[in-house]
Amino acid sequence: MITYTKLPIEKIHYLDRPEFHKEEINFKTSLLNSIKKHGMIDPVYAEYGHHYGKKIKVIVGNNRMTIAKILGYKEIPIIINSYDPNYKPEGRELKSDEEIRALFKLGKNLQIRRNKDGMIDQIMPPWYEKVKDKYV
Repeated sequence: MITYTKLPIEKIHYLDRPEFHKEEINFKTSLLNSIKKHGMIDPVYAEYGHHYGKKIKVIVGNNRMTIAKILGYKEIPIIINSYDPNYKPEGRELKSDEEIRALFKLGKNLQIRRNKDGMIDQIMPPWYEKVKDKYV
């Protein structure tokens, strides 16, 4: 089940990449300034009950999560792909690619990847550095 919701930042596990703070300073500054000015426009994509067990783990959007924490965000827009049939987060269930695309500023450019069984296993917006001029 794929659900769109908003969650407290402390309930979401994400990767705070060291290279984002040390080697990607221009990218980090650009993303920080954009989110500070425009907000977090696109939701992050996370999984529950798959490779990471019974926790909500960001798969796409770790840099945005880092910036949200720096900026003091309390709540994060998130798409959760639950692999556990017993975990049903509150929110809006997304049943089509069109519903997913509608949540993103550049939805037509969104990559929705499916596994061999046809189930969505990743939702990937375009690389920010290549489209940042579209987020103003």
